[in-house]
Amino acid sequence: MSFRLLLSAGALCALSSTAAFATSASWDTPLAGHDGNGSSAATPWASGSVYAEWNVFDSFTTDATPDIAGSGSVSQLNPGAGSFLTGSGNLYSAAGAASFLVDLDVAQSGTWNVWLRIATQGTAADTVATLNGIAANKVVSYSAALGGFGGSEEEAYWSWTVTDPLSLQFSFTSSEAHLSLDQLAVLAQPVPEPTTWMSLAAGLGLLGALSRRRA
Repeated sequence: MSFRLLLSAGALCALSSTAAFATSASWDTPLAGHDGNGSSAATPWASGSVYAEWNVFDSFTTDATPDIAGSGSVSQLNPGAGSFLTGSGNLYSAAGAASFLVDLDVAQSGTWNVWLRIATQGTAADTVATLNGIAANKVVSYSAALGGFGGSEEEAYWSWTVTDPLSLQFSFTSSEAHLSLDQLAVLAQPVPEPTTWMSLAAGLGLLGALSRRRA
């Protein structure tokens, strides 16, 4: 067995031995006003007309079956990453840099707020991700140090506001080996039109006037 494979096996054991720090396939923090932990279809992180969540990966190349809601695919594009599935269903890149593509074929009209959310162990994902070629910087919402070979357990997200998307195609990377992808979710929510806000404000004003008259 080569030194690289020995190192990879050791790193994987180290990650496995730190499971007590957090529950695998379960979000530790709320995001975007939603607080489901994603541990089952009954408790998704969020819900919306455009939503897909992967908690247990079933392929180290392309997983086209989200565990919760929606449709889409998650692919690891770099063969040199030496990716494989762990016993807990993580997508682990043992040998080198990894490149991920997330694709949701959903044409939408109007303006949308979009989030890409991931949970990783070991090496963290790189700072920049893109949606349809538009770059955004990562925001870390949870981080805890791991023992053994080091690294961290991390939850992070990227967000965008897009108009009339024909599809949602995300790209993110890890420039070093030993990223273990634990969870991934995509949420898109429509931004209310100004007329919607005006109608809501008018309705609230009318309710307030009626309440005062009854008093």
